Amino acid sequence: MAITKAERAELKKLPIQGYCDWKNIPYTKPSASELRMVDHDSLVVRPKMNLFVWNSTGIKGDLVDFIHYYELGKNDGDSKGEAIRQQLAYARYVKGSDIDIDKRYQNNQPNYQFDFKKVYRTKETNVAKDYLVNQRQLSPQFVDNLIKRGDVAQGSRYQENNAWHENSVIFPWKDVNGKIVGADRQGTEQDFEHYQKRGSSKKVIAGSDTNTGYNLSFGKGDQTLVLFESPIDLLSYAQQNYPSLKENNATLLSVSGTDAKRGAQFLNDSIAAKQARFNKIIVAFDNDKAGFKAADFYDRHIYKNPITNEPIVAERQIPIKGKDWNEQLKAGVTGFKTLSMTDNAKRLEQLEVFGERPDTTQSIAAEQSPRMPAKNQSGMAKSKDNLNKKLTKTQRRRENEKNNKSIIREAMNKVTQYQQDPKALQSLLDFTASGLNYSARNSLIIKLQRPDATLVKGYRQWATAGIQVNKGEKGMKIFGAPVDLKTIIDTNGERIFWKDATPEQKNLANSKQLEVQTIKHYPIETVFDVRQTNATLDQIPKLLPNRPIDLATDKSPIHLDNTYKSLKKYADDMKVTVYDQGVDDQLINRPMTWQGQAKGAFAQMKADPSKRFIFLRSDLTPTDKIHTLAHELAHAKLHHSQAKNNWPKAIKETQAELSSYVITKNLGIDPGQKSIEYIANWSNKLKALDAKNTGKIINQALQASTDVTQYLSQNLSQGEIKQVTQQKQSKQTKAAVVEQNYQNQQRHR
Repeated sequence: MAITKAERAELKKLPIQGYCDWKNIPYTKPSASELRMVDHDSLVVRPKMNLFVWNSTGIKGDLVDFIHYYELGKNDGDSKGEAIRQQLAYARYVKGSDIDIDKRYQNNQPNYQFDFKKVYRTKETNVAKDYLVNQRQLSPQFVDNLIKRGDVAQGSRYQENNAWHENSVIFPWKDVNGKIVGADRQGTEQDFEHYQKRGSSKKVIAGSDTNTGYNLSFGKGDQTLVLFESPIDLLSYAQQNYPSLKENNATLLSVSGTDAKRGAQFLNDSIAAKQARFNKIIVAFDNDKAGFKAADFYDRHIYKNPITNEPIVAERQIPIKGKDWNEQLKAGVTGFKTLSMTDNAKRLEQLEVFGERPDTTQSIAAEQSPRMPAKNQSGMAKSKDNLNKKLTKTQRRRENEKNNKSIIREAMNKVTQYQQDPKALQSLLDFTASGLNYSARNSLIIKLQRPDATLVKGYRQWATAGIQVNKGEKGMKIFGAPVDLKTIIDTNGERIFWKDATPEQKNLANSKQLEVQTIKHYPIETVFDVRQTNATLDQIPKLLPNRPIDLATDKSPIHLDNTYKSLKKYADDMKVTVYDQGVDDQLINRPMTWQGQAKGAFAQMKADPSKRFIFLRSDLTPTDKIHTLAHELAHAKLHHSQAKNNWPKAIKETQAELSSYVITKNLGIDPGQKSIEYIANWSNKLKALDAKNTGKIINQALQASTDVTQYLSQNLSQGEIKQVTQQKQSKQTKAAVVEQNYQNQQRHR
């Protein structure tokens, strides 16, 4: 279910500073306008804009990006699903704690929207015009027209770096409906002391809507979208290519950086609001590594215009002369070189291997000429073998994926140990019951790699808690949240990831000679056990997940009843009716089990399989009733008539016992002295299985229990039912629904 624009705006308001306070991420406040992380002081948060920039890496963005890159330590290609889940968790915390974020962080994040009337401008335009014409060498007539139409304005003098500066140039942003919703401010003075790389101040005015940017349309402006890094580049390109822009009904958009995804957002908004018939997107970012890397976004994603039902073709354009379009304009050169996205990826790979050329003013033709082998100190050319020792990024990624898959495959081959070792099986069940929120499959994989694992987190998660992973520790590999990846089906029927395809394969795919499909891909991530960190005994209790209730100590009749009601509500949601009175006669007649007379049963009508029931004996103690209902819920989830696997009865009972053990252990009920006896009995039943089925049977049982324990943690806290009535559930935000869908997807990994 999609999140509405209003809900997205509420999520966007969540402050990065507030998130840091919630997760105890340490930071300093060197000034009123910025925060700096303690462990990486090059990461600067601008609270008024609620954005950050990590100067040492070039990464920047909003709260989701902060969580993704900084807290979780992810890379560009990794899914942001976990980061979004953390953002939504913070949103629930804010809502549940009734925190007024506007009031709490009002000094940092004023509660206002962008208002162009409050952007100070002057009636005079001489400074802005002088800058654009004489420094940037745009045509005087072109600049006059821009000023006349209000596409460019002159800002007032401004204070920055403890000094007053000359009038700026203001570039107003319009959304797809023509409303001004933001602006760039461009300094007009040369100041290499404070702005070493670019020589002048550049700033996005606070409150600007980053779903858009500075943009100009030509003709109808509804067929071709061209992306730029800055308004100056956009205007330089427009001046050089005006006739073709009008002919191609182009819209030019500056994203004020290299966030290529903003182009996709602008495109989607245009299609939704104005039925725009876009069929091409051109990435005209700078001719450097950052530009090629940002453009690579459109090599990995497929876009289709829902109005025309036709694909939107992506291509790359770079200037013939210089690094960017303004450098080319100043050089008096016109034209551009067009690259396919496959060529863009190939060029990016070359840049990652050989680095940037010192002289970026040479032509692209010179850059694509054969590269001479580098010479060593003795003047001898390096051999081809030495160059081949340096793997490309793609080759390194393939090697890592191959090694990681091998680690997981090797671990899964050990699953038969649970047939032979009851203690190992109990350790797995106890780990799953601990409530760490891993999927059943990941819990299994973790314990197979490290049998003594107890408390497991990712590197960044440990760091967030002020705990460091010990140097040299080898982490465990698990599956991350799924992402959509573009793949090619070659002539042999083999599936090839788009990022790993050859230029020839991509060309065949683009010409529809090879089939292209989008699949769910589970990236492999690394986690560490608490024994691999410097955590102290005092820190560990604070890191353990909270149980919904600890029935080992909490014998409150009300809390026991709340726990039972929560399980019964889960059954209701499954459309399974629970009868705990008046059905004893049906249970007495059932065969005795190895544990004695049947305490409960799951039944399904043959005539109407949709009608399913759970029967419980009326004389059960409260804790016994909870344990028995958990057992029968496992049967209902795994062994109904539509279930894919029709296991023997003994295996079905074993699965239900495994599942109910995890659920009740999660609630604090321990079988005690009989624990090993029970589990030894389950292991004996598993011994009769084919080895290949052991993992599947255990995983199904753990999955059933994980679904229930996660439901309990969402609906029960310290024995009290959380205030989530049916009426409130019907009014919950779509963000919460998205989170629930994500959790469901995670649990089925």
